[in-house]
Amino acid sequence: MRLKKYIAIAKISWMDSFVYRLNFIMWRVRSVLQLLAVYFLWVAIFKRGGTAFGYDQPMILTYILGTSILRSFVLGSRSVDAASEIAKGDLNNYLVKPVNYFANWLSRDLADKALNLIFVIGELIVLFYLLKPTVFIQNQPMQVLAFTIAGILAMLIYFFLSFLVSSVTFWYVEYSGWPLRFLSMVIIEFFSGGLFPLDILPPAAYNVVRLLPPAYFLFYPMQIYLGRLNAQQTAGTLAIMVVWVLILAELSQFVWRKGLKVYGAYGR
Repeated sequence: MRLKKYIAIAKISWMDSFVYRLNFIMWRVRSVLQLLAVYFLWVAIFKRGGTAFGYDQPMILTYILGTSILRSFVLGSRSVDAASEIAKGDLNNYLVKPVNYFANWLSRDLADKALNLIFVIGELIVLFYLLKPTVFIQNQPMQVLAFTIAGILAMLIYFFLSFLVSSVTFWYVEYSGWPLRFLSMVIIEFFSGGLFPLDILPPAAYNVVRLLPPAYFLFYPMQIYLGRLNAQQTAGTLAIMVVWVLILAELSQFVWRKGLKVYGAYGR
């Protein structure tokens, strides 16, 4: 019965995505243009063949196209609106109802991620037909399974991290979370490896960046898919991701409880 409640929330969120069709279309156009810009940059780099930064062309193109799929699932989110609900006082609507606020937003996020995933797969099919890129196909079932698990864990890490950013609004209502949200989006885009594999950075920088949570959003799952991590490294990466999920989930609950104590229902 409880599960049905959140399935219903996900269905409503799915339908809400089609209310503002132009916004959704422009979001998808932006995503495709971003993908094409990065794609053609790397095609130009490998124009004469060979390898660069430890990658050959099929590997790097697989990385770029793969991160576009991961981005739609991991970074696609509706929970960014939680900050606005806190700032406007709309949070009241949930505090008086038998709904877990985290489960509510996770349900809405999953609906948004599913919609984005469907569209990005359709877009990639068209791009594959037009561009005919040479890509690396992972044929090891355990690698594919590990990649799938890493994607799910990455989604959870981002969800709780995103909620923490939104929770800042409890203390800074007038900003509605957006200055910090914009900054976090810029940082995540760079440090998650969405523009390039992080291991092409200088060793000193890479050794720092690879330990941060954003590195587990896109970079590490794709390293698993490409087979650039051995079995022991893959298991260690998944273990670290589980630890990050647990830490951020507990921290989110702690900040949520603290935030409710100062919540003033402004705007209502």
